[in-house]
Amino acid sequence: MIGNLVLRLIHYVLSLGIFVKHWILHFPYLGFAFQQKALAGSLSYGLQTQIEADARSFQKLPHHLGLLVLENDVSFSDIANLIVWSITLGISYISVFDINGEFKRKHDLLREEIRKSQQSISDTENSKHNIHIHSSFTDRRNVSQNGCHSGNSVHIQLLSTEDGRHDLVQTARELCLEVMEKRRRIDDISPQSLDNLLQEIHKFPDPDLVLKFGQTDSLLGYLPWQMRLAEILCIPSHTSIRYKSFSTAIQNFSSINQRFGK
Repeated sequence: MIGNLVLRLIHYVLSLGIFVKHWILHFPYLGFAFQQKALAGSLSYGLQTQIEADARSFQKLPHHLGLLVLENDVSFSDIANLIVWSITLGISYISVFDINGEFKRKHDLLREEIRKSQQSISDTENSKHNIHIHSSFTDRRNVSQNGCHSGNSVHIQLLSTEDGRHDLVQTARELCLEVMEKRRRIDDISPQSLDNLLQEIHKFPDPDLVLKFGQTDSLLGYLPWQMRLAEILCIPSHTSIRYKSFSTAIQNFSSINQRFGK
């Protein structure tokens, strides 16, 4: 009796194995799709774990990271990955600059690519941070005073060649108006007063690290005044960039002893 039950159980197991093998042979793409999904999930978990480990190991992180794209062709998905990696590390302010203002004009596309990149790392990444994308001068005025932020807010500003000049022109107008209205003396105008006015207009902390992508040996007008104390690290291209290249740059910044001109 027991022997018959055992034989039947073995028969059922073997039949099930033959059926599954037959199914996979006739529909191989289903098995491949399952393997790919499992592999993608494993890689995503591994990347998230790696980023979180790096965040704990780095001696310091940039408060404001600049991504300076000096290439003719821009990749929204790759920039989105850089942004999401930065956010996962714990960077709260990010500025993205490109020559032609592609990211400013297509900020909705960038937002969608950021969402996709977040999901590729973790399904919970979307709910962890409140991401604010500032694609115009007016948007930037809504950032909290003196660069402060609350909770898990992340601010991303999108810039082009016109923005750095705009800030300086706006500041010059403010200073001229204050002198004309006798609210400020000419002798009171100093680098510090200019810096204070730029902070009121800009609402972002000065960048302390800029990653420059491309072969152009110029910043092409990227935040000319605010760049005076930033570290600049060069990477040949942002296209198809891997996390290892990004983390190496952050590690290099982490180990730099900034003397701030002293």
